[in-house]
Amino acid sequence: MGCGSAGASKPSQLGSRVKRWSSLAQRIEVATRTSEKSQLLAAALRGADDIDLEIACRLMASRGVPGGSEISWSAIAKAVEEVAGAPAGSLATLLDEHGDLGRAVEDLLESERPLAGPALEAAERSAQIKSAALAEATGTRDVAESDAAPRLRTLPEIFAAIGAASGQRRHDLLVQLLYGCSPAAGKFVVRALVGDLRIGLRDGLLEAAIASAFDADPTAVRWAMLLEGDPGRVALLARQGRLHEARLRLFHPIPPMLAALTSGAAEVAERLSDRPEIGDVATAQISVEDKYDGVRAQLHVQGDRAAIYGRDLHDVTVSFPEIAAAAPAAGFSGILDGEIVAWADGRPLPSSALTPRLSGPGQTLAEQQRVHVVFIAFDVLALGDEPLMQRPYAERRAALESLQLDATSDGVMRAASHSSVCGVAGIEAAFIASRQRGSEGLVVKAPNAPYAPGRRGSGWLKVKRSLDTLDCIIVGAEPGLGRRRALLSDCTFAVRDDLSGRLATIGRASVALPDADVAELSHWLHDHTIAQLGTYRSVEPRLVAEVAFDEVRRSARAASGFALRSPRIVRLRPDLAPDQAATLSSLESRCEINAAAGE
Repeated sequence: MGCGSAGASKPSQLGSRVKRWSSLAQRIEVATRTSEKSQLLAAALRGADDIDLEIACRLMASRGVPGGSEISWSAIAKAVEEVAGAPAGSLATLLDEHGDLGRAVEDLLESERPLAGPALEAAERSAQIKSAALAEATGTRDVAESDAAPRLRTLPEIFAAIGAASGQRRHDLLVQLLYGCSPAAGKFVVRALVGDLRIGLRDGLLEAAIASAFDADPTAVRWAMLLEGDPGRVALLARQGRLHEARLRLFHPIPPMLAALTSGAAEVAERLSDRPEIGDVATAQISVEDKYDGVRAQLHVQGDRAAIYGRDLHDVTVSFPEIAAAAPAAGFSGILDGEIVAWADGRPLPSSALTPRLSGPGQTLAEQQRVHVVFIAFDVLALGDEPLMQRPYAERRAALESLQLDATSDGVMRAASHSSVCGVAGIEAAFIASRQRGSEGLVVKAPNAPYAPGRRGSGWLKVKRSLDTLDCIIVGAEPGLGRRRALLSDCTFAVRDDLSGRLATIGRASVALPDADVAELSHWLHDHTIAQLGTYRSVEPRLVAEVAFDEVRRSARAASGFALRSPRIVRLRPDLAPDQAATLSSLESRCEINAAAGE
């Protein structure tokens, strides 16, 4: 229908700006060079009015849907199948084939023939009813009555209404959203709705496009994006020559700085020796911190308000209410970077103890008390409205210690263990001591290094027990053996191809988790099945798991080109989004690291 009944009978009713936006997204998706993607977007931004400029930038950054609203695959499938006049299960078949919800939507809308006669009349009457529901929900009655397809500037209100609705009302809003869309527009509208446009346009390319469109300094654009957190506002500031007016806005998460993986203390010393401020590694004071096995978290505090964001930048405050409650009492406003760790008897527990916290909508007081958690801060990104990210690490560490978290938060917050050592022997001794305290290892930090959001480098170097884990996306499942024969406990996992964006299967393994956790996982896999062949189920590629293994090997027999030796799933990573999982290029790097380490 959307491209079939009403959309085919009245093509002039298509929202021209949504049509142009989806056409642009299509051209960006198929472009093979990053420079071409950036140039295409820059040209479009240059010609947009201020309102469409802001909205288009947010959509291109996959920030069209308000945080916290999760629209299930099944709800989208039901709506798309109704719009296309297709049988139930049609979208599941296409999704299993493509591994991409947007492409599956496009194919289904293209493949179905227009309705005619009484069926068409009934469909149009249904669409009119649902159009009225959409207009009422979004306050755009005049638009809904005159245009079958959404207009670009109404999409944020429509997405917000869908996110806030449930049941039949959510279904009706979804149907009307898709009703007037062409197949290509339907593909990108659905992708934008679920927050993953999948056109290869990372934040860096979006920033480059904004800078190019308005002849702005790329560094100034990136800095403004970090402070404001809103690509639409940053684009508008760039157009108006007002990037210098960008100000830090709390309660928008900043991409976390990441530590570069090393093979051990010797490699750390070698890489530090390239930094001018270090000099002789054998005599220089080198800062080391314990690396904790927990959940990466960013804590924002202002007055009586506190919020916690995970590594994927999603709000996880509801999972750790005791930390959010204790933070304002610590007497500061700003942003702390750290790790949330399960804690008992003066020692950290394995990160698997946190899984129940992240798997549900919230916890009762009794459930919270079963596992004591601590926010361990290891960096300060801002104090008040003053950003500190460009300050040297040594200054930021001093600012962290001045907060005296251990004394002000009733044991719920503390600063990461920190010390200074010299040379390879000092690093190795500190590593052993951290392991004895129950930590994973060390993070070695260069004293003059600024905080580099979303990047790795020699500023932070990670030393762990072994190079033996990978974050993968679960794409399928089968029943296990023995006592787990009734549970979906053997999972197939994949990584994303950096070039094509498609998922590449790299292995299959059993889940090494307690029975209760496996039962919960099995229930989730069952509910998110998209196709089944015998006992094997293809599932929605939404869940990330940490896979332990002995080594990565190249394999000519595997479609991905890689295989894992002795893989096992050691924990789930609900704190990570699928686009934060490993990629084929990371497997390539892992092979090189293994070779350098003599494995």
